[in-house]
Amino acid sequence: MRSKPIIHLPPILAACIGLLLFVSGSNATRAGEPPLVLAFYYAWYDQGTWTSGLPADQPTQPYASSDPATVERHVNQAQAAGIDALIQSWYGPQEANNQTETNFRMLLDVAAAKGFRAGADFETDGPFFPDQASVVDALRYLLTVHAQHPAYLRHAAKPVVFFWRQQRFSVNEWAAIRAQIDPNRDSLWIAEGVDIAYQAVFDGHHLYSIAWSPDVERTLADWGFRVRRYEADNDVERLWVATVMPAYDDTRTGRADAFSVDRQDGGYYRQAWSAAMGSKPDWIVITSFNEWVEGTMIEPSLTYGNQYLDLTRDLATRYKSESEPEPESKAQQESSVQQSEPELQQPQTPVPAEPHVRADEAVRVRAGPGTDYPRLGRLAPGEVAPVTGRNADGSWWQIEVAGAGDGLGWVIAEFVTLVGTSASVPVIEDVAMAATDVASTTAVITPTLTATHQPSHPTPSPTRAAPSLPETPTPMPTAPSAPTATLSPLREVSTATPVRSPDASPIPLITPELRTTPVAHRRPVALLWVGGGALATAFGLGVLLIQRIRSKR
Repeated sequence: MRSKPIIHLPPILAACIGLLLFVSGSNATRAGEPPLVLAFYYAWYDQGTWTSGLPADQPTQPYASSDPATVERHVNQAQAAGIDALIQSWYGPQEANNQTETNFRMLLDVAAAKGFRAGADFETDGPFFPDQASVVDALRYLLTVHAQHPAYLRHAAKPVVFFWRQQRFSVNEWAAIRAQIDPNRDSLWIAEGVDIAYQAVFDGHHLYSIAWSPDVERTLADWGFRVRRYEADNDVERLWVATVMPAYDDTRTGRADAFSVDRQDGGYYRQAWSAAMGSKPDWIVITSFNEWVEGTMIEPSLTYGNQYLDLTRDLATRYKSESEPEPESKAQQESSVQQSEPELQQPQTPVPAEPHVRADEAVRVRAGPGTDYPRLGRLAPGEVAPVTGRNADGSWWQIEVAGAGDGLGWVIAEFVTLVGTSASVPVIEDVAMAATDVASTTAVITPTLTATHQPSHPTPSPTRAAPSLPETPTPMPTAPSAPTATLSPLREVSTATPVRSPDASPIPLITPELRTTPVAHRRPVALLWVGGGALATAFGLGVLLIQRIRSKR
């Protein structure tokens, strides 16, 4: 691939993008759902953790994660700080040597008793997932067992699952996995990392870490824009979950690329919250409640006391108050989903004869087979409509819809399910383009420039290829050829080539520093506390010593 020039984004264009994100608002507000504040939570500690020399600070009350009183204290603290749910790292349903399963069950029970919620961060590269089949089995267990618990985190009645390291499998492999486990998208899957292409299968996106970024405000605004742009280009709705962190420090782990970000007496945390709110997220997630090895915890500590829980309470209150939905009359005027894309009222009749389509999720209806055609409205998840035609390559279906001028509209095939055979469906050609968008006449600002800035931490070692990003006709820089990211064995950036929907318009890339993101620094010695007990601790320290001698994977 030929080299492309680096073009710096002018401040005025960056300001325009920020303004666009601000006025558009979040999906949570548009949908009438309350904004959520979440926090990543780790349940693999034992008393040996606090004497291992790895944490730079200590909790005010050293603990074992398996202690019910500890879990109850953590839930009380999170609840008082304005956190709506703890998202616990989960290694699957195996109980032997796996505290994450037994402790997650306890967390759910404690949360239920407290009127609180908990969710899972699915560790795709966890030690108990040797292959794709084991991942499928664990996800099926999570959705059929834990997600049915009354305290499990839900949004719009769907259980929410965060994922770490989904880059282990390609987009197409994830499509096959989801087809086995959740073909009707009855749950919400939140991807992580620097590849927006996974949104073809997942329902939202987050960055686990932002500590690597020298400009947190620009990075979060960029990724908020990417998610919203993906929605617009692909006629879907996706969740943008913005990350906030109090600091970062993995300098005691022995990693070659370890670095630290100072807490600045709470200044960095405030800056992260301001940047996150400015990106107009659906939710905010805190990294982390208690990741002690990387120094991202807000849990009370000997050094900082309750400072970061108190800050969280104040900042979460501000975020929720500023994200409150407008009164209905005004919201209807300003809402791009409720006003400009009303759900099409299909007649309340029996299911139409085949062939017909069923919406897998909320999908826009357009006047023709392409995203350039005006929007007529949308089909709600599960809504059905008779099929009357298709375009030449079968990527769009023509359907009957009530409320359209000629009673016809088009939906993208990727987000609906065809019921029946398409053999008798005629190919429709030469669909006329209307002059204006029926559903909306609001102009969309589309940046055409890219910007670059480099991470401020030490240059990473060239043993890990940077993730590739989608091709775009917009001039953009290529990934640096020499420096690449060296990451922990349990935390590494995928090199998988992104796969995008054939109908998707190019996504403008604004901050290509994400190509060599060392974002994935996270718990290098997670196995140290998986089993618990002195034996597990000794084994884990041995593993760490070997890791410091050997080169990383």
